[in-house]
Amino acid sequence: MFHSRTSNTLILQLFIMFLLGSLVFSFPAPASTYRGSVSPRPQKETTPVAPDQQKATPAVTAPAKKQAAPATKATQKQSAPKKTTATKNSAKKKSAEQKAASAPAGKKSSASKKTTKAAPKASAQKPASAQKSGTKKNSAASKPKQAVQNKKQTPSASVKAGSQKTSPPAKTGSNAATKKTASKADKPAASNKNLHLNVKSALLVNMTTGKIYYEQNPDKPIAPASITKVLTLYVLRESLAQGKISWKTPIPVSSRAVATGGSSMHLNKGEKVPLSELVKGISVVSANNACVALAEYLGKGDPKVFVGQMNAKAKKIGMTKSQFKNPNGLPAQGQLSTARDIAKLSMSYLRAFPDSLSIHSLTTHSYNGVTHRNANSLLRTYPGVDGLKTGFVCSSGYNITATAKRGNTRLVAVVLGAQTAKIRQLETARLLDYGFKQAAMESGKNTATKKSTKKTK
Repeated sequence: MFHSRTSNTLILQLFIMFLLGSLVFSFPAPASTYRGSVSPRPQKETTPVAPDQQKATPAVTAPAKKQAAPATKATQKQSAPKKTTATKNSAKKKSAEQKAASAPAGKKSSASKKTTKAAPKASAQKPASAQKSGTKKNSAASKPKQAVQNKKQTPSASVKAGSQKTSPPAKTGSNAATKKTASKADKPAASNKNLHLNVKSALLVNMTTGKIYYEQNPDKPIAPASITKVLTLYVLRESLAQGKISWKTPIPVSSRAVATGGSSMHLNKGEKVPLSELVKGISVVSANNACVALAEYLGKGDPKVFVGQMNAKAKKIGMTKSQFKNPNGLPAQGQLSTARDIAKLSMSYLRAFPDSLSIHSLTTHSYNGVTHRNANSLLRTYPGVDGLKTGFVCSSGYNITATAKRGNTRLVAVVLGAQTAKIRQLETARLLDYGFKQAAMESGKNTATKKSTKKTK
């Protein structure tokens, strides 16, 4: 009986288990009830996604992972943290990209408003090329990548950059203004026609600074007359400096020298005159015969040789429009010079031999019992005049190259072609007055500038 009951019980249990098993296979249980390994279930079919969309939306794979049934609870526990971290990272990436896309746009809009407000002011100063470059830079800044990189830049920095770009035109304007003032300074101070002389040609220069204060037909060819003697004395003094001759050297007087007309000193044929006396006669009396005697001696009997030395010296010091035919300036065809060339001659001579003024400033000279007055009347009437040489021939009129010094300023005034000796004297005095006024104005400006610089220091 016992065995029959147990067998019936076992049969009943097996039947119940069979029923339960059939129920289990017909209705699948949830994944959490399985403890053993289960074969993977087929995933649902999904539509294919393009590679760029997969990158843009990485969270699409998350639902597929949820649908896949894990094998065990242990695998569920291990996979759960991975899913959460992946979703968090993807969410962070999305939020970062949204902030990066939205933040530069807001800054751009505010910056664009500021730049549009500043644009009317800057556009008047910027050239066309600068505006084009500005638009290119703004379009480049609108790109997302560049906007992300330039997060730290503020609109004020861009405005500063724009103000720096507008500065070059102002500099060019200041440079242009500087060039204009420099060109005005190079012109003579009297180019505004505040002064006009009743002569053919004139030029006034500040020998101290080299600045030309006044010029009137300075390159007009005119016969230099006795101003030629300045060049004769120049060549002579160079021979003295080189030791070729001395002040005590006796100079013989030839019949040709005695026969020379015009202004002269009392010389006798065959006598020998110390060089120092001949130089005084040439400088003060404007002796033509003394020039011929000197030219014969230095030219070894031929005055033309000495005249060749004169022309060579004139060319060397820049007298480009001058030609000399004799040593004394008497009328000769082709013997011409200009006020500009004579000013060059006078300044070069005075710089080389400043002690020559001790003779040129003499008002009289006596030799062989005859006294002659210096034809330069300004030595007696104008304070500061200490030279240099007068001249006259009919073809040119009354000429003079005068020099005067006041304080630290030395002027050289050349006047050619006056109608009378009196006009020559008056017009030269007017020219010197004008020059010293200009020099005083310049020195006043310089002292004021020096004081201002000292105060700033």
